[in-house]
Amino acid sequence: MIIFITSFLTLINCDCIPYGVRLSLGHYYSTLNDINNYITLTFNSQNICLDYVVQIINPISINNIQVNDYKLLNMTDIYKESQNAIHYQTYIYDVKLGQFNGLFEGNQYTFIIYWENAIVAGPFYFQIPSKSLNYSSKFIIMGDLDSNWNLNTSKETFDWFTNQINKTMFYDGIIYLGDMAYDLEDDNCQVGDNFLRNISLFTSHFPFMLTFGNHDKGQNEEFVYIRQSFATPRISDYDNSIKYNDFYSFQVGHAYFVQFHPYKIAYGNKDETYFNYTLYQMESELRRIRQHENTSWLIVYNHYPFYCSNPDDGFCEDHYKKMKLFEDIFIKYNVDLCLAGHQHTYERDEPLAYNKIAQFDKYENNIYTNPKAPIYIVEGAAGNDEIMPKDIYPPKFYTKFQAAGDGLGILEIKNETHLYFEHRMSINDSVVDYFWILKTKVIPDDDDTDKNSISIWIWILIGIVVLLLIGFIVYCLLKKKQKKTYDEFI
Repeated sequence: MIIFITSFLTLINCDCIPYGVRLSLGHYYSTLNDINNYITLTFNSQNICLDYVVQIINPISINNIQVNDYKLLNMTDIYKESQNAIHYQTYIYDVKLGQFNGLFEGNQYTFIIYWENAIVAGPFYFQIPSKSLNYSSKFIIMGDLDSNWNLNTSKETFDWFTNQINKTMFYDGIIYLGDMAYDLEDDNCQVGDNFLRNISLFTSHFPFMLTFGNHDKGQNEEFVYIRQSFATPRISDYDNSIKYNDFYSFQVGHAYFVQFHPYKIAYGNKDETYFNYTLYQMESELRRIRQHENTSWLIVYNHYPFYCSNPDDGFCEDHYKKMKLFEDIFIKYNVDLCLAGHQHTYERDEPLAYNKIAQFDKYENNIYTNPKAPIYIVEGAAGNDEIMPKDIYPPKFYTKFQAAGDGLGILEIKNETHLYFEHRMSINDSVVDYFWILKTKVIPDDDDTDKNSISIWIWILIGIVVLLLIGFIVYCLLKKKQKKTYDEFI
């Protein structure tokens, strides 16, 4: 008994207790289509520990995975030449889970983390989303969350997650719209460290698919802490070295999600190389999706709203002007939804194109039928101590609905023709706004311009052939007539 108590106390105080357990969708859902990376499991420890084992459990089998990949995040070393010295380090472990580990898309599992044959984290339930076009997906949408709880402004959202987990609710992921902890590198990164510990309540169950916000940039504006701490299916890790480029996309069911990070554009940096490459990357990916993927729904998200109603924030006045070239391609490739945070409220706007309400076939009973431009959503109300408006802003001409107070969104892709979104209040899980998008027209698989160009050339060629054929027939008739006249003369 004494030995057991001693071992238990040693384990409790050990630097090898994992913390900040978090899931993210892996490269199976990106263009790499890696069947051995459905999910990336990430966690931290205060010391280097080499004996972790992740156990995956389903009703018919148990699989043990030795953890081998880790890295040291040494913020002390990163800021050693800076006037704002930071004293912090942590070890980060990544585990790729896929078919090699006996996992299959669409199924539900439980995982436990062991260290030296003792359970040190878990059990946690989770599911593997499916890319099947018969799969109905469901995501949580939220942003601008802290976990300091000095004013308890985000506690309601954490309580909401606790209730969801107690009910064993399943979601395919969390689309996190940027700004976390307020701020990650404050207090020698302890604010970020505590944030990782606290959000593991839900990131250990639901894949966390984030974009970066201005409060995530760090003291050197290099986004070091957040980049190192969260795994995402970034293709850019492999093919370029442009700073601030954290572009990635992924498919679940009938929806393709495209995330980008326009921090420098949002704050007026005139780096043309960065702007042009980000624009090129976005257009190339949207074109690829529309030409080569069979998904119906296209959803783009970043931290900074193109449109919003806060009269005291310049973003709500002219950010759409900075992003006009992006808006061009959103409309060109039939983007359905644009999600953003930054404003600490909920706002749903009409379908918009160039600061004007776009056309749609019909709006009835909160159902948009065939909107001709994206619907813009602001979901930055998860709760933080910086500022949480107690009332809504004066609506603009395009503002359809607003809500103040802690809340988050639920996005459901029902099938290729029906998309559903609702905003819930964290305190009581009440739905205060919802809408549907209904598609009765098929989105073209290829770029309309290319198809039209091809059609025009085909008709031109047909016209030329017809004219040549007519000319040949006329020529033959004339020759025949000439021969007849000649014979009669003889």
